[in-house]
Order: sequence, then structure tokens, then C-alpha cells
Amino acid sequence: MRMPAIDPTRAHRHRSILSDPARFACLCSAAALFFMPQVPFALTLLVVLSTQLGPVLMAARALEQGWSRRWGGRVHPSVFASSLSLDFAALAAGTVVGALLLVRHFNGGDVVRPLAVMAAAVCLLPDIRLCRWFLAGDPAEASRRLRGGWFFQDPVAVTAALAAGVLLVIDAGTLTFVMLSLALFGLPGVLVIVDKYLPEIETTRFRGGAALLLEREAIRLWTALAPLALVPVRVSWGDRAALWGAGVLGAAILLPDLARVGVLAARWTANLFRVTPLPPATYVVLPK
Repeated sequence: MRMPAIDPTRAHRHRSILSDPARFACLCSAAALFFMPQVPFALTLLVVLSTQLGPVLMAARALEQGWSRRWGGRVHPSVFASSLSLDFAALAAGTVVGALLLVRHFNGGDVVRPLAVMAAAVCLLPDIRLCRWFLAGDPAEASRRLRGGWFFQDPVAVTAALAAGVLLVIDAGTLTFVMLSLALFGLPGVLVIVDKYLPEIETTRFRGGAALLLEREAIRLWTALAPLALVPVRVSWGDRAALWGAGVLGAAILLPDLARVGVLAARWTANLFRVTPLPPATYVVLPK
């Protein structure tokens, strides 16, 4: 019997919150921390376990090296980018829920509501699938656009830009709890992401250490992790340093597209002044 064709990136691109235990556990934990008047020890333990469920599932989905190349190089960028964006969403959800737990134990007050709203937004944002409106349904076509498309066609770039924007607008008190949560609950997830995606970087133009910095997949990985570095930068050196860091991240995301726009504008301008030679004249010799 012939088996039906399977989309190789279905498990990475179509994982909703109901089929993602990590984000679903974080959403339930955020709701419990927001509505319950007291936080018992059992709830604290369950919240800590839910924040660590994301790293466990990240590692379980990549038990062997080469998991992203299983379906060939044509769909590798699509598998890499979609899986990385979902793993970063799970890491962010666990970090925000951990910050909400710390706030309930050590602070309370008005910081609970923004963190609860942020946790719900982070958990539900991948289901909106903004990049799904621009990316093609075919994995090979999606990979082709990820190799040479615009920044809004890259789910990792969109996720990193949204995360950096949120980290710039939240208040300093909330950001302190986010940094503590990142150090206590999010560090295992960061290590798992680095260990999971570094061996999967596709080396086509560069070799050795240069590939870890200049290859497209490597740039995508560091772009996803860059917003996490803005947390200690803003807490330690203030808003001005965080704005500079966000500007560098934005430039790294937009620079390839700006260069492409410049090349297209130069070609369009050159075509305006291009002189098309006349076709060769044809002479007809009539008999006398």
C-alpha cells in the first residue's frame, strides 16, 4: 500500500499550542499564578517543572546530529528556521512564567498583570503565524525564500524583532525579574538551543570557524539569541545601551534587505538611461 506524502516541516511549522506541551503548560501556569490569591509549594513546583519542560522537549526532538537534514538540503532552511522560532518561543514563555513566579513570591503588586499578559501573548503568538501569510506552503519554496527573501519572510527575524521591542518598553522593575528568571530558569534552554542548532548549520560558502559567524543559518541562530543579551545590558547599563544594542540587531536584520533594495534601485536607474540600438536596416533591391 502506498503511503501518503508527508510534509517534512509539518511537525515544526504547524505545532499549535494544544499540541505543544511546553507552551500549554506555561499558559496554564501563568493563569494559575495570576488568579490564585496564594502560591502554595505544590504550584511553585509545577511552575518550575513547566519552565523546564521546553528545554526537555527541545532536546528530545534532536536526539541525533543531522535531524534538520533528514529530508535533504532543499528543505533544510525551512526546517531550521521554523524549529528555531518555535523553540525560542518556548524559551521565552518559560522565562516570562518564571519571572511571574518570582514576582508572586518576592514582590507582588502591579507587576503581576503585565507579566501575565506578556506570558499569554508569548504562548499564543506562534499560533497567529504571521510569517505563514508570506511563506509558501511548499517546504522547498519556503527554503528558497528564506535563502534570499525579505526579513518579514523569516520567522526568526520577526520573533527577534518583537522580543527586542518588548524588552525595550517594559519597566525596569519587571525587567529585573525577567533577568533573574533567565538566569535561574532560562539558562538550560539557551544551552540546549546552542547545542541543538550549532551542529545543524549548513556550510556552503565558508568553512571552519568562519561558518559559525557568516553562514546564513549561523546568523539566524545568533539573531534569535541576541534579544536575550539585551536583558542584562539594559539592567546593567541603562536604556541608552539597550537602544544601541537593539539598533545593532535591527541593522543586522535589515542590512541584507537594504542592500538588495539598493541593487534593485541601481538596476532600475541604469535601465532608464539604457539606449536600445536600432535594428539593422533591411534593403529591398527592385529590378530595373
